[in-house]
Amino acid sequence: MKTKTLIICLVAFVIMASGAAAQNRADSTYIDASVETFTPNFEKVSSKFEQFLEQNSVRIDKKTKDYFEIKYTLVMWKAQFADLKNRLDEWKCQTIKLTETTRYIPQGKDAKNVKIKQLQTKINDCKESLLSAETETRREHLLDNITDYLDEIREYENDIRELDSKNGTVVLEITLMREPTTPSASMKVRFVNMPGFEYSVFMPENPKEGISADLYNGYMLKYLFTKGKSYVTVGAFKAVDVPQNDTLMYSDIFNFSFGQDFYSRHLGRGGRKFLNLYSGYNIGYLAYSGKANSLKNFYVSPAIGIELFKNNFMLIDTKMTYMLPFTDNLNLRGLQFAGAVNFVF
Repeated sequence: MKTKTLIICLVAFVIMASGAAAQNRADSTYIDASVETFTPNFEKVSSKFEQFLEQNSVRIDKKTKDYFEIKYTLVMWKAQFADLKNRLDEWKCQTIKLTETTRYIPQGKDAKNVKIKQLQTKINDCKESLLSAETETRREHLLDNITDYLDEIREYENDIRELDSKNGTVVLEITLMREPTTPSASMKVRFVNMPGFEYSVFMPENPKEGISADLYNGYMLKYLFTKGKSYVTVGAFKAVDVPQNDTLMYSDIFNFSFGQDFYSRHLGRGGRKFLNLYSGYNIGYLAYSGKANSLKNFYVSPAIGIELFKNNFMLIDTKMTYMLPFTDNLNLRGLQFAGAVNFVF
């Protein structure tokens, strides 16, 4: 009976010890996390982010800031980290990188303690060598080595204290960025689905009888497919007035083009809801036709424009381009004025 009781006690002790060891291991960890996210409302979100840190008394170990991004190194509790991820979703931030790795603190401490012991051994060796040093230069060299080793030991001891302070927390490296206007090596292209339409007026710079009219206007279908913005247009221009006796003049122009717009880094990079200035280009295909004449042509157009209004659901903008066709450039080049509306579909 006593033997059975002893066995039961030993089993219970082993279970409790293993449970305590597991609990100790769980309590001796922290999460090493990294987040990269961008937002079209950079100023507003960065202000809300600072308020979150202040209200939750989050420890800020490091912070760097420039026009394009803010980088933080934060130490917070796991519940605060979960809350922050929910807030980023509420603030319409687009996360492009998220990693979470559990770090076991004793492993890091053990490695640093080994380094400290190695340095202490080197210090003792230097002290012994001092007793037999024959020159002043040799003694100064040994003393300098001891000073360096002591500095390294202090650094490792600070690292160990820092590891202890991370126990049960999340150490977060987070980068909050402005929304990119063009693709980069670290960011994937963000596609959108925004169909719309455009009304355009085209005025040839040197209209000529038998070739071009004084004024054309037309309607285009305009489809935006990336943030930034990249788009295609397809539509037609029609001459406002064609003399009856001029059978060679091009009265209709079919247009197909691809274009991209770019925001200025000095004017907010498109982050405002109103009056975002941008520049860009169009390259495309033109098919001219008249009563007795036709022409196939290609063109390129530098552009400058202003987004009058935009939000998460629509975009209204206007722009001016200078159309430069490759054939009959003198009489078919000119200014194009356009206004467009696009909707998220």
